Amino acid sequence: MDYPNLRHIRLFCACLRAGSLTQAADIVGVTQPAASQAISRLEDLLGARLLERGPGHAMATPEGRVVQSRFLRALDLIHAGCQELQTDSGSRGLGADARLTISHLRALQAFSQAGGFPGAARILEQSGAAVQRTARNAEAILGTSLFETDGRATRLTNAGRSVARWAGLSLKELGNAAEEVQELRGKFDGLVSVGALPMARTTIVPDAIASLASSFPLARFEILEGSYEQLLSDLEMGHTDFLIGALRSRISPSLVQEPLFEFRLAVVAGTGHPLSGKVNVSSADLAAYPWVVARKGTPNRSTFDALSMKFPEERQRQGTVETGSLTTLRGLLMQSDRLALLSRHQLRHELKAGFLALLNYEVPGKPLSIGITTRCNWQPTALQAEYLAAIRRVVATEEAASATNGTNVSSLRAAE
Repeated sequence: MDYPNLRHIRLFCACLRAGSLTQAADIVGVTQPAASQAISRLEDLLGARLLERGPGHAMATPEGRVVQSRFLRALDLIHAGCQELQTDSGSRGLGADARLTISHLRALQAFSQAGGFPGAARILEQSGAAVQRTARNAEAILGTSLFETDGRATRLTNAGRSVARWAGLSLKELGNAAEEVQELRGKFDGLVSVGALPMARTTIVPDAIASLASSFPLARFEILEGSYEQLLSDLEMGHTDFLIGALRSRISPSLVQEPLFEFRLAVVAGTGHPLSGKVNVSSADLAAYPWVVARKGTPNRSTFDALSMKFPEERQRQGTVETGSLTTLRGLLMQSDRLALLSRHQLRHELKAGFLALLNYEVPGKPLSIGITTRCNWQPTALQAEYLAAIRRVVATEEAASATNGTNVSSLRAAE
């Protein structure tokens, strides 16, 4: 998207703070004609009138108030980030927040998203040399090292990662400003970017999108998949709006978790498995078969590791396949005697079609939680808030249906 000029943003906010475009021009250090032209460009870019101007005064229109809120959040992120950088590293980048441009922010954000200058160049549709030049200029303005080179690879330093984070979040605020202007006019064609872990993206995420189809036909959704660590990084860097999936006991203080429901794991096998239909499946029975397991560090894997400790010592554990792909896991279960810890909720269609079956074994351990993870102080657009509300309705409807059917909901759900 086309982002507004940071100097124009500062001028607009100064105008509303002073109540006068003339005074704002003096504060920012531009001429009156240049200030008027800057506001016009800002209004053209956002497609809305932002100021009501009269002799000696100016005030925000309804669209202007929406934009002002987002602009101030973006400027606060940039200012606080620069201040923190000077405090932590003793950098010489005094007044850096007033010298940084949108191009600087975009170059740093694109580098963090792509993991290098070639990828950042593709994202920005610029030459690699141009992106690197802009990023290095931002480094000089901030007065501290943002990049380090190890052999042929260039990566962000700790300071660089911090800068890329608030650069990405500030750009997110500016993008949301444009979307909220359209929402104020009843046009909900914005983007909802969701980081979704396996169980959530199988049912909850698509069901919530489907429920909004008639009310918001122009809405756009982006579902990102990957490991928990990668999706959490995407959330912190502003690449996604929120993350839905299994909650963790320890998270960054910059994030907040909202539990949706608790669940327990179940042992799943292909239809016709030797243990399918057995009344009392034991841990010794489970030890006799190979498993498909989740990645290390996930709640699902921790539960399997605890379960496998109960396997008889004399029974050699069968070989395992480690994967985070539901497609791979499903294929292995259907074509072999392997077992896995999964969820009826996660495999709703396969269980209904009779491709897979739950074994009669109660998995020990405490219930786990599925929920939503967001950034602290995150302010969703109306469309993003509607999608979160749709997710909560989907979960509530499923729990009510399970209660009506006399089913213990917690036994039907599993973590990633």
